Amino acid sequence: MAAQLRRRSQRLLDQKQDWSTVLPHELWEKIGKRLQSGRDAASFRSMCRLWRAALPFTEFAPVLMMPFDPESTDGTITFYRPTDGKTFTKDLPVLQGKEVCGSSHGWLALVDEAACLTLLNPFTRATIALPPTDAYFAFDFSRPAVMLDGRWFHRPSFSDGVLRQVKLHEMRDVFFSEVVLSSPADSGDCTAVALLNESSDVAFYRVGDDDSWRLLKTGLTHEISCVVHCRNRFLAMTYDGQISICNVVGAIPTARPMQSLDLPKQVSPLSYLQLNGELHLVGTVGSTHCTRLYKCNVFARKTVWSMVTNAGELTVLTSHNIAASHAGGSVSGLEKNSIYYSGHLGRHVEMVKDHKGSTEPVL
Repeated sequence: MAAQLRRRSQRLLDQKQDWSTVLPHELWEKIGKRLQSGRDAASFRSMCRLWRAALPFTEFAPVLMMPFDPESTDGTITFYRPTDGKTFTKDLPVLQGKEVCGSSHGWLALVDEAACLTLLNPFTRATIALPPTDAYFAFDFSRPAVMLDGRWFHRPSFSDGVLRQVKLHEMRDVFFSEVVLSSPADSGDCTAVALLNESSDVAFYRVGDDDSWRLLKTGLTHEISCVVHCRNRFLAMTYDGQISICNVVGAIPTARPMQSLDLPKQVSPLSYLQLNGELHLVGTVGSTHCTRLYKCNVFARKTVWSMVTNAGELTVLTSHNIAASHAGGSVSGLEKNSIYYSGHLGRHVEMVKDHKGSTEPVL
């Protein structure tokens, strides 16, 4: 077997063929599984689609991007690895003048003062520009905005009626609260769904197929607080637990509000995520503020939340500032059957390590 591989390798060298496409898929899977860090995995996956397919990102724990000053000219961003408690930096000047408004499948969604959106892979530095907000689209927001001389203005207070320029730090409060992707932005079939501020509608854009953002009425009666991609659908959720199942894949987008699905008793949601085709909820319980994990199959005939008392080998990582959550098999350096929760603006991380919901600081 070894002699055959050597002869094949020599033929490839002689023919000057591309190793990234000629070697067997199984061999790339074996190579990928030997990588020891998420940084190596990101470099591996950045080569081509075949290599990305051989090494799903769920094999590695996510990293936490620390708060940064978008006005800084430095461009150096600090990342925190919960696996070993260490930090590392990357030079990302593209973040200058932009706010993060989403994180999905290893890509960041960025918005600037012109309300233009950009998708960024912070490890490969690949970028994809999304259509900007136009005047028609802007009127669907809770506080309609107008563009004057290339800048957006709105009325923060309806009482005085004074137009004020929308600053960078206000973009998420006026336009896009969050952007969620169905798959990696460069996958060829990615759809972006934007959560609009204080709105019961969502906007969607099929990367590479659509010319502009399109609005979809979800049928919900309250403003949407979170969007999660699950089973090729987007789930739009309100603060009080209303859910609308949105299908934006076909020629005619649809939204189907579910019958009332009450939140678990005395639970305040922190974030949502999908895991194994089911919607999961991370929330705090009553006055004890213990953190618990719940799950629900929203596609079943009978929908009800049930508490997850034992997640087995799974580790859940979730965030307060952006509803970016991840769950996967136990990774070296992370506690299995635990929840890692990043608080406001990512300035601290706590770990829920037992069934009683008690926490301990990590960062």
